[in-house]
Amino acid sequence: MFDSIIKDKLAQRDNLGLLRRRIVADEISAAYLTVDNKQYINFASNDYLGIASDNTAETLLATEKYKDKHLTAGAMASPLVVGRHKIHQELEQLLLDWVGAPQTYDCLLFGSGYSANTGVISALFNDKNKDALLVQDKFNHASLMDVGRNSQALGHCRQLRFMHNDLTSLASILAKSAHDKSARDIQNKLVVTEGVFSMDGDQPDLLQLTQISKANNAWLMLDDAHGIGIHGQNGAGSLSAQKMALTDCDILVITFGKAIGAQGAAVIATKQTIEYLTNFSRDYIYSTHLSPLQSAAAIVNIKNIQADDWRREKLAENIEYFKTHMSQCKFTLANSNSPIQPIIIGDETKAVQLSEQLKANGVWASAMRYPTVAKQQARLRITISAAHSKQQLDQLIQQVSA
Repeated sequence: MFDSIIKDKLAQRDNLGLLRRRIVADEISAAYLTVDNKQYINFASNDYLGIASDNTAETLLATEKYKDKHLTAGAMASPLVVGRHKIHQELEQLLLDWVGAPQTYDCLLFGSGYSANTGVISALFNDKNKDALLVQDKFNHASLMDVGRNSQALGHCRQLRFMHNDLTSLASILAKSAHDKSARDIQNKLVVTEGVFSMDGDQPDLLQLTQISKANNAWLMLDDAHGIGIHGQNGAGSLSAQKMALTDCDILVITFGKAIGAQGAAVIATKQTIEYLTNFSRDYIYSTHLSPLQSAAAIVNIKNIQADDWRREKLAENIEYFKTHMSQCKFTLANSNSPIQPIIIGDETKAVQLSEQLKANGVWASAMRYPTVAKQQARLRITISAAHSKQQLDQLIQQVSA
């Protein structure tokens, strides 16, 4: 029975030091977190620019453009049933302009990044055939890996993973698929990577990755959840930061829950691809649409991101300060220039113990363990924000180095 299975699996996970527990926070901001009336310095938030903390529901509804508009909390149905609100269309156009999309491109909104990723890949691989290959970076987000596994289990594609940020590994897999007699009929190939990897904070060489993909007649999908708002001109993302155009990638996924400080996600691709997803992405077709209020929040925040260069400048300054002052720490700091600064501990139990020790001293830094990261690669996933002060960074550095 399920009861005994559930009990055994929970006990097993607890014995391994991997059991997750929910908490209730009294208040959350980019720099602070309050739990059970105790305040902590927050180094676990994805609010990299501090913009979610600055723009509350009160400030949004007081915005001149929206204060007299009837923005409902919910979208009430699928966008294909009741239509999408004009504010959805406004957000789509703002995103297209931000990433420099040509007129031949369009945008589709989703309720979350997870839904966007699963919606795209499940739609592209929706037939049982032998001519489909999905190639993913080994460190891609769980949403990408999960939909890849499911698509392969359904017989809709074969999923292969290349070594993290290893272009030689990618090229080898794609070349083998082209010369393998058993795979000679493979026509549909999709390579998927991230702009900034969520657990390591590092970035791929997108130019070379694009060249390898195109040389092997493969499409490239980029999940830029942790790059948008942070990197590139006016925060336009990882493609912009690496001097590339949107047209260098076939599908771009943007999420609003990190630097943009809202909720939801968007997929940007050619108009034909967006029309295809509108008709074949079950996540889009059968989900209630993104909240109009959240769409307005995303619009306001994106415009602030584009105008407020000081946020990115302060964030870059904080990242450099942290890395410089952590150089003598006994733990290994991952090679990252992003707000995600993992401190590698290794042992799962020790990572949890250090996290709890920091909390006892007023610092909130979450331990990431298997299966989120590989076994014996447990870490504190430190996230730096523009909202942090030097004094707060010093407190973290001193506590970790003690």
